Parts: sequence; structure tokens; C-alpha cells
Amino acid sequence: MQSGWAAMIGDPMPSQRDQVLADLNASIDSFFASGHQAKQLPGPSFEPRPIRPIAADAIEDGPPKPGSGAEIDLVRTLAKTHTFTEAVKASGIERPRLLQLSKAHLITFLVSSTERRARTATKKKREDQKAEHCKQIRALAGTGVTRNQAAQQIGISYGHLVRLLNDHGIDFPLRGKLK
Repeated sequence: MQSGWAAMIGDPMPSQRDQVLADLNASIDSFFASGHQAKQLPGPSFEPRPIRPIAADAIEDGPPKPGSGAEIDLVRTLAKTHTFTEAVKASGIERPRLLQLSKAHLITFLVSSTERRARTATKKKREDQKAEHCKQIRALAGTGVTRNQAAQQIGISYGHLVRLLNDHGIDFPLRGKLK
């Protein structure tokens, strides 16, 4: 038994590739020996896709092509007489695209009275809220509370507290009373 193992270790192993090639060549030889012949097959050819006809109802006068000069001109003319919302409806251009164009080309639209009232109300509410915060900050200023504690009690951020102190000239020490 040992002699059989020793002989196998030293012998070269037959290559699988060589065996497959030998089998393939044998089958090719038998194919031609039986009288068959090789055929030339045609290669691939290019044929363009057929053009689909455009339906008559697909062509309509919609908004101008995005990025065209006509689109920008349309937006500029609408801005003279329309609010932003009215321009969206009149032009057929989508809201985000119209906003993008107006920002890129510094185009401003008319402001409707409803929007103006809403902006004024929001501004007044914001100012009233700042006044209330300043009143609360002044009340906490001399009590020995730190700025961070004051911001947490009022319900605002530390940065907003510092801005209010600077804008309104409120004297609030950095630290509370030392113990």
C-alpha cells in the first residue's frame, strides 16, 4: 500500500484543461468525418427603432421649455401684474421651478393684501414675544440665576438669550451669585 502512495505523489497530475480540449477535438473530428460541413452565420446588424407617430392631442401650447429665454421673459412679465400664486396658475410653471427662477434672476412678484396682513400679524406676534422674553430676563437678572438657567426657565435657547441681551442692552451677569 505504501508503494502505491509513493508513486502517486511523485507523478504529475493530468490537466483537466488538456482533457477537455482532447474531448472537444475528438468530437470536432467525428463531426467532419460523418460528412457534415461548417456554416457561416450572419453577424449582428443595426436597425434603428421605428419612429412613433405623435398624437394630435399631445401637442399643446403649455408652459415654455425649462431654461429657455421665453420662460424667463414670461416670468418677468407676470411678476409685474401678478402675485406668486397667481403667476403659478397663469403660467402653468410648477411652483418649485417658478421659485427657483425668481430667486436666480432676482424677480419679485406683487404681494397680495392677504399675504401682507399675514406677514404683518406674524411680525407683530414675534415682536410681542421678544418683549415678553425681555421682561422675563430683566426679572431674573438680579436673582443670582445663571444665563443658562434663565434661558431654560424662559424656554428659549442660550444663543437667543444672548442676542436679546445685546439687542436690548440688558445687563445680565455671566455667572450667578457665587456661594
